Amino acid sequence: MLLTRISSLFSRARDEDRGAGMAAVIGLMAVSLITTSLVASSVIAATEYTTLTRAGVQSQAAAEAGIAVARAGLLAGTCGANGNRYASAPNAQPEYVATVWIPSGTGWARGCPTGTATQVRILSTGYAANDGVGTASGRDASHVEVVLSAAGVPSTIEASGPAIYAYNSQGFGGGGKLVTVPGTNASIMIKEGNVLCNGGASGEADIVVNNGNLEVGAGCSITGNAYASGRVTLPGGPNIGKNVVANALTITGGSQVGGSVWVNQDVTLNGGVGIAGNVTAASMSFSSGGTVGGNVQTTGAVTFNGGGGPLIKGNLTAASFTTGNGGEVLKNAYIYGATSVNWGAVIRGNLTTKTFSKPGGSNSDFVKGTLTTVPGGPVQPGPYATNATRPAWPIVPDWINFAYTPADWTGFAVATISSSGTCSYTQVKNAVESFAGQNGIVDALGCVGGIAIAGSDIVTLNSDVAIFSPGYKFDGGGGFTASQIRRLWLLTPDSTVESPATPTCTTGENSFSVLGGFTFSSNLRVMMYTPCKVVLTSSTKFTGHVFSGKAGIDGGAQLTYAAVGLPGYNLDTGTRTTVTTTEADRTIVSFRNVEAGN
Repeated sequence: MLLTRISSLFSRARDEDRGAGMAAVIGLMAVSLITTSLVASSVIAATEYTTLTRAGVQSQAAAEAGIAVARAGLLAGTCGANGNRYASAPNAQPEYVATVWIPSGTGWARGCPTGTATQVRILSTGYAANDGVGTASGRDASHVEVVLSAAGVPSTIEASGPAIYAYNSQGFGGGGKLVTVPGTNASIMIKEGNVLCNGGASGEADIVVNNGNLEVGAGCSITGNAYASGRVTLPGGPNIGKNVVANALTITGGSQVGGSVWVNQDVTLNGGVGIAGNVTAASMSFSSGGTVGGNVQTTGAVTFNGGGGPLIKGNLTAASFTTGNGGEVLKNAYIYGATSVNWGAVIRGNLTTKTFSKPGGSNSDFVKGTLTTVPGGPVQPGPYATNATRPAWPIVPDWINFAYTPADWTGFAVATISSSGTCSYTQVKNAVESFAGQNGIVDALGCVGGIAIAGSDIVTLNSDVAIFSPGYKFDGGGGFTASQIRRLWLLTPDSTVESPATPTCTTGENSFSVLGGFTFSSNLRVMMYTPCKVVLTSSTKFTGHVFSGKAGIDGGAQLTYAAVGLPGYNLDTGTRTTVTTTEADRTIVSFRNVEAGN
C-alpha cells in the first residue's frame, strides 16, 4: 500500500515537470517570434528611411537646380520668351519645374520683371530620381522659394539747377526781377534761340544764351556775367554788371560793361560807352568816343573813328592801329603791322610797330614814349598780350524728359485725384492732408483741365509735396503756405522719349500760369517743371527755380533763387545721378523650403 502511494507521487511529479518544460519552450518560441518581427520591422523601417532620405536629397537638389536655371534665365533675359517657366527636359535628371513671380498688390503673381526696381520670387519644385519605398513618399518632391532683392538704387533729390532754364527763348522782361540768396550763384539759361531782355527786368545772376544772340534792351539790368554764342547788343542805357563772353559785342550810347570782354569777332563801341576791364577780340572799333579801363588785345585791327575822345587806359596790342581825330592810349602800344595816327591822337607810352605814319608834326606829338619801327614787323604776340584767357563756357544742360514714375520718389506716399474738367482746391487740399505729415505725391494727371486754385484758397503743406498735373492755373488770392521750410514741386511731366531730348508740350503752351497775386509763403522752396511755358506775372513772388520749355517773368513778378532739383538728376549738368543697375545686382533676400510648389 505504501509502495503504491510512493509510486503514484513520483508519476505525478514527472507529469508536472513535463508540463513546466512545455511552457518554457512555448514562451521561448513566443519571444523568438517577437524578436523576429521586430527585426523585420526594423529592416523595413530602415529601408524606408534610407529611400526617404535618398529621395529628399535628390528632390532638394533638383529643386535647387531649377532655382539656378531660372536665375540664369533672368540674367540672360529669357524670362519672357520662356513664359516665366523653366522646366527640365522630359526624362532628364535632375527633374524640376521653376516659375518666376513678381509683386502684385500684397502678394505675388506669375510674371517677368520689367526692370530691377522691384523684388522677384522664384518658386521651384524638384523631383527625386528614385522615390521612397512603401509609405516613405514624403520627400519625393521638394519645393524651394527664393526671393531676390530689388536692384534699383533709390533716387536722390539733389538741390541743383539754374534759377531759370528755358529750352526755347522767351523774353525775360516786363518788370520781372530775379534775386539771389547770399552764397548762391544763380543763372538764367536759354538753350536755343535769341533773347531780348527788356521792360524793366533785372537779375542778380548770370545770363547764358547757349545758341543765339542776346539783346539787353532799355530798362534791363544784368548784374552778373553775360554769355552768348552770338552777338551781345547793348543799345543804349542798360548795363551788364560783370563780364561779357560772346561771339561779338556792340555797345551804343551810354551802356556799360562792369568787367572784361572776350569775343571771337568784333567789339564795336559807339558813343560814351564803357568797358571797365580788358578787351580780348578779333577786332575793335570806336566811334564818337568810348572807354576801355584795361588792356585791349586783338588779332586784327583797332580803329578810332571820328572824334569824341576814344580812350584805352591800359596797353594796346593789335594787328594794326588807325586813328581819326583824337583818342588816347594811356600806356604802351604794340602793333604787328601798320600804325596810322591823325591829329589829336596820342600814345602816352612806347610804340612798337612795323610802320608808322602821321599827318605832320613830329613823332613826339603822337608818341610820348619811345617809337620803334621793325621793318619785318615786331615779334608776336608781344610783351603786352597778357590778358587772361577766355573763361570756360558754362554748362547748359540738355532738356530732361522727366516722367511720372512713383519709384523715383523714395518715401513719398501717393494720392490720386481726377476730373473731367479742372481739379479743385478742395481736391488738392484733401490729397495733401491725407499724407498726414508724410512726404507725398498728388497724382493729378487724371485732371483733364489741370489744377485751378484762386480766390482766397490756401493749401497748407506739412511735408514735402510733389504735384503732377497736365497744367496749372493759379490766380487771385490763392496760394500755398507752410509753417516751416518745405519743398513743393509743380510738375507737368514730359514722357516723350527722343534723342536728343527736346520738350514736348501736349497741353498747350500757356497751360502753366501763375497770375494775379497768387502767393507762396517764404518757407516754401518751389520747383516748377514743364515742357510748356511758365508764365509768372502780376507781382507773383516765390523762392525756388524754373526748368521749362519756355519761360517769361514779368509784370512785377519776383523769383528768389534757391535750388530744389528733381530726383535722379543733376540739373546743373543734365546728367542722371541714379546708378544704373542690372539683373546681376540682385541679392538673395530669403531662401527656404515651402509646403506647396508650382
